[in-house]
Amino acid sequence: MFMLAEGGLFPQLLTIPLGLITLFFTDRWHKFSLSPLWANILGLVAFLFVCREFVANIEGRLLAGAHFLVYLTWIILLQKKGDTQYWWLFALGFLQIAVGAVLTESGYYGILLVIYLFLAFWSLTVFSIYRTDKTFASQSEESLPPLPRPTVATSIASPFHRPSQVQDGIQSDQSRKWITAEFIWSSIGCSISALIISMCFFLLIPRLWVNRSFFNNETLEAEKQPLVGFTEKVQLGEMGEILESSERVLEVAIYDNQTDEAVPVMDFVRKYGMEEPLFRGAVLFTYENGSWSRFRRHTQYGLPNSRELEKYGIKDLYRQEIVMESIGTNVLFVLQPVVGMDMTGKTENFFNEDTLEIRQTDPPEMDGNTRYTVYTAKKLDENYLMNNLDLENEYLELPERDLRRLIKYTQQLIASHPELKTDEAKAKFLESHLRDSGEFSYTLNMSIVDPEIDPVEDFLFNRKAGHCEYYASSLALMLRAIKIPTRVISGFKGGDTSYLSNRFEVQQRYAHSWVEAFVNGHWETLDATPSLERAEMVAQSAASLSSWKGVSKFFSQFWTDYVIGVSFQRQKAAFYDPLLQAGKKIGKRLLDIRTTTVAMFQSVKKFLSSPRRWFSWEGAAAVFIIAGLFFGLKWLGQVLIRFFRKLFAQDQDQANKMRSAQIAFYERFQKLLARKGMIRKQAETQQEFSRHVKADLKRELTQAHLDDYPDEIARLYYQVRYGDHPLEPDQSHDVDQKLTALETILTEQEKATVKQ
Repeated sequence: MFMLAEGGLFPQLLTIPLGLITLFFTDRWHKFSLSPLWANILGLVAFLFVCREFVANIEGRLLAGAHFLVYLTWIILLQKKGDTQYWWLFALGFLQIAVGAVLTESGYYGILLVIYLFLAFWSLTVFSIYRTDKTFASQSEESLPPLPRPTVATSIASPFHRPSQVQDGIQSDQSRKWITAEFIWSSIGCSISALIISMCFFLLIPRLWVNRSFFNNETLEAEKQPLVGFTEKVQLGEMGEILESSERVLEVAIYDNQTDEAVPVMDFVRKYGMEEPLFRGAVLFTYENGSWSRFRRHTQYGLPNSRELEKYGIKDLYRQEIVMESIGTNVLFVLQPVVGMDMTGKTENFFNEDTLEIRQTDPPEMDGNTRYTVYTAKKLDENYLMNNLDLENEYLELPERDLRRLIKYTQQLIASHPELKTDEAKAKFLESHLRDSGEFSYTLNMSIVDPEIDPVEDFLFNRKAGHCEYYASSLALMLRAIKIPTRVISGFKGGDTSYLSNRFEVQQRYAHSWVEAFVNGHWETLDATPSLERAEMVAQSAASLSSWKGVSKFFSQFWTDYVIGVSFQRQKAAFYDPLLQAGKKIGKRLLDIRTTTVAMFQSVKKFLSSPRRWFSWEGAAAVFIIAGLFFGLKWLGQVLIRFFRKLFAQDQDQANKMRSAQIAFYERFQKLLARKGMIRKQAETQQEFSRHVKADLKRELTQAHLDDYPDEIARLYYQVRYGDHPLEPDQSHDVDQKLTALETILTEQEKATVKQ
């Protein structure tokens, strides 16, 4: 494990072969071993050897100490083993594991750490048996007179297979081995319990330190940098194929600010007229040579915070709690509309009232994140609305020399549809033309057919295939060609619910560009990208839990978020706040039993209909609760069964006797038929058997005036056996008479057959 953490082979790789060599030559065959004097000398040499590494940077000093632990392990392995040496090996191994945890953030190390826990627990339990066996043996040798040992003990190689003896309170059963299946499963159960308890303590103890990156090296930070995703500057015409990244960018949770009730993200966006979540980011409106950039207009204004909103009388709010990972920009992504914002930490927000773009003053380091809370008024008119047009000339700017063909094509396209009278109708038509006409398709391949022309014209007239930036650029420029102000928005569209945190998660692969056009006195959101094709492409880049990539990403994310990168804020969001909210809800609902019952069934229904929530802390809690209820109900059921068995034992016995007596008439009927060689098959029902009897004994039944009586016998049998309706006295008398008549006919027939 330490070798994986450091990323090097020496000196850790030599520990395994050295351990195997000493196992045979030192511990079993006793060929050689180090004396205490030579062990001390080699320890001093190892200390001097690592001193030259200690003068390096802080990471080199840590590695020097870790290498010293490895060298000490080698020295202990070469010594003759006793209890002290074994304890030293356990301690040195544990210290190496601890140092390795500081050096790496890999999720694989977390998996190996869990495996190490089970192996360490097993080794310690076996070691405790080994010490007990030694104690038992020494006491047995010192006792006078010595206890007799069975001769079979000498033929057993393993000390843990020794037959039973009792000496000074220590017992080994004669009929059982020391290491059994029961012992193995008990050890595994204790290991699992220790893992669960330690995880609870680890996750719930508050993390009050600030910086966790003290020992981070540059390679780890480089690995965190996103491949491709959000960018403030849209550059068209780059060669090659985009590799979308599944790195997390945003983690979002929405609440009703008054009740603290969670609001699903999809319900929120539909309430404000959106089909999918659009996390608005950078606003771009200057186009030149295939590149979009923003107008750098600085503002000193910030959005009102929660206290200011309360002063203004705006209290009916939704609260968006957002955690944004560092992706190399100071843009803050939000779901529109907004009315206010609270920032966590030293950074502040500044707000552009013209573009509604929000940025922060001090973005975090590459391994950090930004936490902020966005407020949205439930009354739409209380929010900042997109209805300002202060930079109309900039929003209409168009490099006519480079885009002559685009301008001509757009004007001809609009002229061919004279029914389009308003700017809104024209904008919707061009959006639909690019998205729904079938003439254009979605692809991540950015190869260029004609590098001599503008990339947008190459997309429209040559390739006719591209990603969201091409569609957004084409729509924005075509609208400007007919004098409709436009701007390109770079942000994120869509997302998924996280298996771990049960929060809405947005990854780099959801990066998207769309258009805002100023029509009818406000900015209208337009998206010309084919939504279904984009959704399929985004889904293909997702790592499913059914694949190794998905499982690896799941564990890596858990290890990074809830082990290595766990902070007090994350603990508060993931554990403390849900527990506090659950406590408040329980306290309120206990006052109203009816409301509590209805809400409980609704919560269970909602949980069962959302498989993603099964793989979260709620799912784990549900497993424990269901298991507890199951075993509790099972125990209660067993107690009640035993109680009612004793209570109704006499009545049941009496009823069984009565039922057996009542069904005796059918046994008599079968015996009579057996005399004629007619025996009911095991797979044959009583009704089916009666039909065969009527067919085979038609003459005898007619003589006894019992043509349909086999059916009646079957009906009475079903009545008594399954209907729990015993025969009335007159019915019993009638059955007895008719069976006697049938018996008489069969007997006479048998006698006549014998005489012949």
